[in-house]
Amino acid sequence: MAETRGLLIIDLQYGFSPDLDLVESVRDVAINYPVVVATRFAPPPPYQNPVAIQVAADGVIDVGHDLIIERPGYGLNAPAIDALQSFSEITEWDLVGSRTGVCLLACAFSLSDASIPFHVVRPFRILEVEKQNPLSGSNFSTA
Repeated sequence: MAETRGLLIIDLQYGFSPDLDLVESVRDVAINYPVVVATRFAPPPPYQNPVAIQVAADGVIDVGHDLIIERPGYGLNAPAIDALQSFSEITEWDLVGSRTGVCLLACAFSLSDASIPFHVVRPFRILEVEKQNPLSGSNFSTA
């Protein structure tokens, strides 16, 4: 079976105030994928902190995604995993995230627990740091 990668974008939403250059970078990359899925961090009420209140009210930035998965917690729940698995042509997911490294890692762990192959392309927050220090960065995968 030929490898077909999908793009899973973690929490590229207005409430996290991503850098406009990063949003454009995601748009530029997303057009190269047959399937693009975005997550939206949307904790259920009652909200425990002001960040959750703001983020829950904000939408996902449109980068040409095919589907938005709402996440009530840090990782991917069973309906989210089912939604990703419904794209039967996708054999591996490339993950990218905005300012939410914890959520990106939690989603990566969820994919690993569900035996779904993935590769963390690069958390965008780390890309911002690399502009200042090119020796920093990360790349890891389950493949």
